[in-house]
Amino acid sequence: MRHYFKSIIITIASAYIAYRLVPTISIGSDPKNILMAIGGLWVISQIINPLFSLVLLPINLLTFGLISLILNVALVFALLNFLPGFTVLAYDFAGANIDGIILPPIAFNQVTTIILVAAIITFVQKLLHLIFE
Repeated sequence: MRHYFKSIIITIASAYIAYRLVPTISIGSDPKNILMAIGGLWVISQIINPLFSLVLLPINLLTFGLISLILNVALVFALLNFLPGFTVLAYDFAGANIDGIILPPIAFNQVTTIILVAAIITFVQKLLHLIFE
């Protein structure tokens, strides 16, 4: 039970970080959409992703884990199709200057924004699983 509670907290944290970093994510005005989005991400991370990762294990080992990211992108695309209020639109990153490190402005279209969201969710989930387990 503790494992599931930790995984739900990690899923909520990763979704929140992705939501804060990419402002074009829309969950909708209905409060149950938030629960459905978090539940969908949790089901994907706990049931569907391990199942596909096991099936695609040889390819995942050859590509050094890149298949996991591609699988998460495909599953976020599926989540966008199944959840009615969950949308990800194109994102124009204005650029940043962080202590002398200059990040140039980038215009993401809808597909690359979805890839960015999936990458953020994947990275944060992996990092939090490493920290808390």
